[in-house]
Amino acid sequence: MEKMILGAAVVAAGLLQVTHAGAADLKIGLAVAMTGTYAPYSEAEGARCMADKLNKAAGAGDPKVELMIEDNRSDPQLSVSLGQKFLDAGAQVITGVPFPDALIPTAQIAAPYGATVFSAPNTQLEMQQAGLDNFIAGAVPDPINAAATANALYGKGARTVALMVSPDAGSYSEKLPEWFGEVFEHLGGKVVSKLNYSWGTSDWSPQIASIKALPQKPDAIHICGVLPDVGIFIRQLRANGYDGWVAGCDAFDDKSLEGTVGDPASLEKVMFATHGATGVDSPIDKFLAQCKADGYTINGIFDALGADMVQISYEAAKKSGTVEPAALREAIRAPGGYPGTTAPIISFAAKKGYPVKAVPVMGFANGKRVLITDTPPTFVPALN
Repeated sequence: MEKMILGAAVVAAGLLQVTHAGAADLKIGLAVAMTGTYAPYSEAEGARCMADKLNKAAGAGDPKVELMIEDNRSDPQLSVSLGQKFLDAGAQVITGVPFPDALIPTAQIAAPYGATVFSAPNTQLEMQQAGLDNFIAGAVPDPINAAATANALYGKGARTVALMVSPDAGSYSEKLPEWFGEVFEHLGGKVVSKLNYSWGTSDWSPQIASIKALPQKPDAIHICGVLPDVGIFIRQLRANGYDGWVAGCDAFDDKSLEGTVGDPASLEKVMFATHGATGVDSPIDKFLAQCKADGYTINGIFDALGADMVQISYEAAKKSGTVEPAALREAIRAPGGYPGTTAPIISFAAKKGYPVKAVPVMGFANGKRVLITDTPPTFVPALN
């Protein structure tokens, strides 16, 4: 194998900083949200931590990784421009804002270079339907997330649910709740209402008034939104007497959720599907804790997804003996998969564009996170 030289990037003042290296390096370009709406969901620090870990452990003949990291400011257009910058710098793997309006054009400009767009936290079904052979998501698509949550909620005895939907994040905030509702009704439950909201809402009184006006209080409310919005929503629901379940998606897996909700008792009937069990002394918790102890600014589960992306790319380069982009992508999708942080083995062999792995559903007991279930759903809308 040709020698590949490292250095995980250090970002200062929003400028790209990398170590100088030769043409045969494994180069990964990350346009990540260090500022803006998506900053709590950046995978950059986990990626840096894993790259440094791999490079420190590498022997003389082992591959090394160079990370190039810049702030996309949660801006899809800037994200695409940074992707082009990484491609021009020789990156074989790039990523950006984890939504289709950034990832589809990024994959299109990457195709002539043979490069792979490997979005660690992407979950939108559109990316799997776009026909982009050079795209890989590090997370399972939203219908699987929705199905896992519906199964867990139904298993807790809920039989009626109100859905909160928003067009602001595309299918993530609009279709995912509807897929949840489809599975919930498939199981025998009933969707009793669908209410609209906008991202950035801090006063939920109109939506709460609509919920209180329903003929019968729903057993649960499902919403796929970001922090602090959903934390404020839960807090205001409890203040208005709603004591049913609030079910959500992976965006709930933000370390600020507990603090935004406030009273631990208000979390007792909150659940969300995510990418790996955290807060329960899991292998993910141990990895993130070590990264934090080593000085990395860790966000949470999304850093673990970033670590997956780096480790899988590294192991694929090591296995294939090359960093030639097309060969590297083929190696990423090789049978057998590779070790990961969010799962013991992560494989893209079956689905090509996303991994096959369990989707944990987390809840709370006495203010602490607990694992409710990680059983794979059998009925998944839009994918079956």
